[in-house]
Amino acid sequence: MSIFKRLLTNKTSSSSSIIKNSAIAGTIIFSCFGQDVMAKGKSYVAVEPLVCDLVKSIALPSDEVTCLVDRKQDVHDLKINPRQAQLLNSADKVFTLGKEMTPSMRNWESKKNTVVVGVSAIDLDDHSDHGGHDDHAEHSAKVDDHSDHGVHDDHSEHGGHDDHAEGDFEWAGKFQLSKGSYKWSFEKVDGEYADPAMKMVILKSNDIEGSEDLAKELLGSKDSISRKNNGTLIASNKAFILNFDQRKESTVFNVDIKEDGQYIFFTEHMPFEFEATQHFFKDVLNSDVEPIAQVPDEGEGHHHHHDHGGLDPHVWHDPHNIIKMGDVISKNLKKDISVFNRGDRKLINERFEKADSLLEGLDSWIVKQVSSIPEENRVIVSKHKAMEYYGDAFGFETVSLLDFLGDSSSLRPENISSTLNMLEEENVKAIFPEQIPASKLLKNLSRQSSVPLASDQIFVDGLMMDGNTVSVAVHNTCTIVDSLGGSCDKESGSNLESEWYKLSD
Repeated sequence: MSIFKRLLTNKTSSSSSIIKNSAIAGTIIFSCFGQDVMAKGKSYVAVEPLVCDLVKSIALPSDEVTCLVDRKQDVHDLKINPRQAQLLNSADKVFTLGKEMTPSMRNWESKKNTVVVGVSAIDLDDHSDHGGHDDHAEHSAKVDDHSDHGVHDDHSEHGGHDDHAEGDFEWAGKFQLSKGSYKWSFEKVDGEYADPAMKMVILKSNDIEGSEDLAKELLGSKDSISRKNNGTLIASNKAFILNFDQRKESTVFNVDIKEDGQYIFFTEHMPFEFEATQHFFKDVLNSDVEPIAQVPDEGEGHHHHHDHGGLDPHVWHDPHNIIKMGDVISKNLKKDISVFNRGDRKLINERFEKADSLLEGLDSWIVKQVSSIPEENRVIVSKHKAMEYYGDAFGFETVSLLDFLGDSSSLRPENISSTLNMLEEENVKAIFPEQIPASKLLKNLSRQSSVPLASDQIFVDGLMMDGNTVSVAVHNTCTIVDSLGGSCDKESGSNLESEWYKLSD
């Protein structure tokens, strides 16, 4: 080969080598740059406290996870304010249980950055009662399964009467009334009035919600009108203080309607709790007068309007469903990580696997605690059916008092009677309140049936004021187990709680 050709060949080879090496270097630099960009933390918003706890346990430590709703707030009644809307719009992703639990998320579910992790998003085997549930065949060998007791009913639980904020009302009923006289009565139940006195506001209006602010203002005002037995009540921009005659079995007030129309009665306490032998509101012919609309209102800190549209959203009471929720979260978190960033993707997998393992441990722990309860005692009785998934998973019969008492308009003596019969027939050992203090309805049922109230409440709608996802399961389990004749190992449960805390450290 001539010198000229050799020089030309070497030059060409050198150029190729330079180009090749430059390309490799460029790829390395770009790859490193890309990974650096992808490693930058993301901003996530989790709507419900329980979802927030779960996202924090799986997301990368460099990610920012903001809890939209405070634990003190009821997600059922959430009204998204401008600041919260801004957080939702600016987040890389929004995680939520969905509209079944948080109705205000209905308009956000269709947004591309929203990830639903609740009942409508996870795979649940068919259960006729609540739209499906995970299969726990392994539990059936340890704890007997029991038949179901009907659909999860509308939540209208109210708190005790001793903790009302000033101006609160427990109940509002709208009536279509003709001009004339009516009787509103309050009866002693088991020898005593549910309260010695009660405030009432009567407004001529066809809109309960639109009248709420005025009613609360009047109920909170000190400028009220006092009435005793046989006193007269009229529609007025002042609240009435109704004083019950302790010497009589019933106290009756005359309601004078000046003109035909719709009237709304706001009461501090549920009027049905003062019924012993007759309906509380009657016309001149002694016929029952029923509301055409009503709203149980529980004041600050207690939820209402809990219509879940046929799907029971309380899936997390079965730990296996939390694992499914975590899987949805994990997969969506990894969508924000480059396929070349294997380190962060691996870390997400590892964090989810730790959560999975802890939740499997929680599941096994609950099975062991429940096994200490005599089989004939495994009945959970509460106002609502929020513990259905728990009951199915761990072999409890779950009974909703609303199945027997009906909704607020049906709390009649005959309903109370059927409830008392049920408690006796089922050999119920405890009634579980969903807040402390328990409502006077539950206290009355407990007193009449001699079935004790559990010493502590069960938390059905998410996290407690303190604690984490595991904490609420441990608390509920120990409350149920200890109340039904079992023995709960709180120490081992606390160890599981501590391990869960480490996930988000």
